[in-house]
Amino acid sequence: MAPLYEGPLLLMGMKDVVEKAISDAEFEFANAKVRVQAECDFQALELPGLKIGPFTKGERYSLPLWVALEMARRGVVKLVEPAALSVDELIRVHSRETRLSRGLAADLPSDFYPRLRRLLAKLREEASRDPSRLRELDRVQHMARDIVNVRLKKVISLASSVARSPLTRKHLTPEEELLFDTIGDLADAWREEVVGNAGGHGPGSRSRAR
Repeated sequence: MAPLYEGPLLLMGMKDVVEKAISDAEFEFANAKVRVQAECDFQALELPGLKIGPFTKGERYSLPLWVALEMARRGVVKLVEPAALSVDELIRVHSRETRLSRGLAADLPSDFYPRLRRLLAKLREEASRDPSRLRELDRVQHMARDIVNVRLKKVISLASSVARSPLTRKHLTPEEELLFDTIGDLADAWREEVVGNAGGHGPGSRSRAR
């Protein structure tokens, strides 16, 4: 009997969709405005389509994250709040998500995953220079996987429900919305087709090559 779908081809297509969704989320995060404080006086810098500054030492400004990080690297500004998630924040999210038996936590920030990726990247870099940081990296990676797996199961369960509440979207990150929509559409199509194809009859039935 022929397979119901071409698994590898389907997975390859989905991988592209997921990669684009993550890339889009990263783009949005990198271009989101963040608060910075000027570390020195700085004259305006004109770039094509972008003007940076002028800054007065001690004053606070809003900049796209990617600009803020470059200016911070040059010692011109410092970020008021770090771009990466802190370990303490991760611990709080981990505790809340793993204790909540049903439903999704309502207060997970929409930028949680980009900030989590930056925390992991920072710890990996530190561990590559200082092996004593490997234990901390391992602990954080385990917590990150726990959070991802817990939320993944809940999103799949909510998405595959016949009665999906539009309020669920309020508790999803952009990355999770893709999963919610994809699983929901797939579950709806599967329900319709599996009933329509019962006995080879119904509007959803179609012949299959063997």
